[in-house]
Amino acid sequence: MENHTVQTETTIEIHSLHYSVFIDREGFRFRVTDASGMPLVEAHPVCGLRWSNIAGTVLYDAAAADYAGARGQAAVFRVRNKGGDEAEVVLHPEEHSFRLAVTPAKEGKYVIEARTASVRPIYGMGDFGSHTDTVLTEDAPAQGKLDIPARDSADLFGFSRKDMVNQGTNMRFLTTFAICPGKGFAQVLFAEGSKRASFTLEENMLGANGVRSLGSLYYFFGDTKTIYREYQRVRHEEGYPDRKPKYDMFRVGWEAYGSLGWNAYQSAVEEALAEYRERGYELAWGVVGSGFWKGDRKSPEQGTTTSFNLWDTLEEEGRTDGLPNPRYPDPERMKSLFKASGIKLLLGIRHHFKAPRDDGGYHNPVNNGAFVEEGLERGYFLRREDGGLVRLTNAEFPKGTLYVLDSRNREALDWFVRLAETWGAEGFKEDAMVYTKHYADGNWNPINEAFMDRGHLVIVRNSAYSAPGDVIRINDTYYGKGEGFHFDQERVPLNLFGFAASGVSNLYPDITGGTPKTDPSLPSYQWYFVRNAMFNAVCPAMSMGRKPWEMQHPRFEAAVKKAVDWHNRYAPYIYSSVVHAFRSGYPEAMCPLHIAFPEEPGVHGLANRHTRQYEWMLGPSLLAAPLYGNDFETAQTRDVYLPSGDWMEYETGRCYRGPQILKDHPRPADAVPVFVGGAGILVRRDTPEGPCMAEVYPTAPDGTVYRFIHPDGISESIVAVRKVCSKMGQEMGKISWRVTKTPLSAPGAPEAWSHGNGRDAADSLGQPVSFGRLPVSEALSFILEPGMKYTAAAEFQ
Repeated sequence: MENHTVQTETTIEIHSLHYSVFIDREGFRFRVTDASGMPLVEAHPVCGLRWSNIAGTVLYDAAAADYAGARGQAAVFRVRNKGGDEAEVVLHPEEHSFRLAVTPAKEGKYVIEARTASVRPIYGMGDFGSHTDTVLTEDAPAQGKLDIPARDSADLFGFSRKDMVNQGTNMRFLTTFAICPGKGFAQVLFAEGSKRASFTLEENMLGANGVRSLGSLYYFFGDTKTIYREYQRVRHEEGYPDRKPKYDMFRVGWEAYGSLGWNAYQSAVEEALAEYRERGYELAWGVVGSGFWKGDRKSPEQGTTTSFNLWDTLEEEGRTDGLPNPRYPDPERMKSLFKASGIKLLLGIRHHFKAPRDDGGYHNPVNNGAFVEEGLERGYFLRREDGGLVRLTNAEFPKGTLYVLDSRNREALDWFVRLAETWGAEGFKEDAMVYTKHYADGNWNPINEAFMDRGHLVIVRNSAYSAPGDVIRINDTYYGKGEGFHFDQERVPLNLFGFAASGVSNLYPDITGGTPKTDPSLPSYQWYFVRNAMFNAVCPAMSMGRKPWEMQHPRFEAAVKKAVDWHNRYAPYIYSSVVHAFRSGYPEAMCPLHIAFPEEPGVHGLANRHTRQYEWMLGPSLLAAPLYGNDFETAQTRDVYLPSGDWMEYETGRCYRGPQILKDHPRPADAVPVFVGGAGILVRRDTPEGPCMAEVYPTAPDGTVYRFIHPDGISESIVAVRKVCSKMGQEMGKISWRVTKTPLSAPGAPEAWSHGNGRDAADSLGQPVSFGRLPVSEALSFILEPGMKYTAAAEFQ
């Protein structure tokens, strides 16, 4: 990539094809414009860099900068701060980004910050993006029920944290990626220790604590798809790759925790799944997260997920937990029942091991095996810089001192994965809940990557920057109306939107209906259950837990069943979007409107706890607009924002032209809350093994080309739309439709859909395809074969 540098007495300018960087020598204040000179981000009014003394106690502003010359394509600077210290700063330009590296001249551990002028709106930051920053302390509480509230809005403006790290139950997806989609600007700092961020009136800042240098700070420029593509490339290069998700995890699953809490046992698991099957629920996967190991559940000496293959199969005298003794008398029988029912079994897994008694742990060889001794002998556990073992002394489970697998030790990782496979499951829900700050945020990533590489299903709970599993789940969602983080329904969409803006959209919003602690006959809980079910149905991944029939409310039970069936029906369409997101980096499978339509001013204030307009694109053709929030018991309408384009309400067939707001729009509890627009094409499957069926809606624009990826994750089909007019559904009866197919000769572009490429000379030579019409919408419906291009052409009669 070509760029050139221009020096004046007061500034250094770096010009590339798509952007220019202007650096004031005084304070190393930097600003960026696009190629036309339009500002992308302005300079901080005081300084662009700060770094501390070696003790890390005082931060000093950058005072002056000198250009030291080129190093390949990079520009090198010598910068002095007001404390009299010098640092080398290297700016590495790329086509749509640049990287800053800051290295103080003296050896030491520093606090280093880079900053620009204030920016807003700004979105992302993973789990930290859903927390308020107005807590008195950043230390984790002793236990997991964090009582701090969720943020008011998806917009992070006002956020300020000085010690960001994986911690507790609620801060498990760690990233510093933040994007201003309306300005064509984003940023990220890769660091696994303590991080800093501030998005206030005074500054836009990213930084780190206790580091020798700041080597991986990136700024991105371009439209949203360009930014996410560039961010994906960069994070892969920085060691945070993705893995391609598998189809089964986007069909509806089940988690024992939602039905049984911590007290799962074999007969209850089998009975629950049998009841679901008897009532016609189609489940593709099931999680047993706890209690399958040996020992009394009330004893700190019980087993854990790393008591590999030591199932609780034998009766033990003196137990006090009140559960069946043993809890899992015949695990092979349970596995066989899962398999016979077509349900993939996932077990809970954590990456830590109980320390011996003499180091404060509760290791019991009978319940835990000899794995910790083996790991210690082979040097498989994480160590501090001084060589001492990392000791976790505060975790949700198990209790006592714990040692942590060093997942970047390849031999240790292989050992761990082989042992985990002895449990005999088809996948794992990685679910460590650690309160001890040990500053190793990326230590979970290689574990989940390894499970994925071995073909296992994986639910990610802890990760840094990427989500290398089939799905990533936000933290537990409980019935409640805002009583702390777990019980705040506003947190659920805001949490998901923070993940999506951070570049992941294979999202799982937790178990439908919460946990079994609430009386199911409580009317308020019943409203929560049904609203939660419809919300989850229009997310990429969905699971059940609590039995809907326990409500004894036939209408609401039927609504929950409808939500489950709808999600399963459109799982092929959802999964295709997930794979497109995996390929492109763009969060297509769950894309908040402020990311999907950044050029529309109306989208940037929607996602907040006051108006509760939580809306997103579920793939390229569905606008999800559920009624959700702390008013779930009373609200019956919502204002719904429709972006530019034509939209059809899925349930009613009513058509609308955006942009507009549907004021006080009815949101019935038993209606799937989506509108069909965008590409205007869906794909369904009526049975688990049935053919994939295209649905071409009247809202599909002329010239649309939709690229569908089949459930195998590889095969593709294309659906193109040709219209002689672009009028809405009321014109459908006046138009004659013809569908043809031709072989798909080339894989084409990775985008899910585009405009303007629907006309192909081969269309007129294609083989005719029979099609039907869907009720209500009058959408065309026809079978999709892999490797074929279908053209739906409209002609006047």
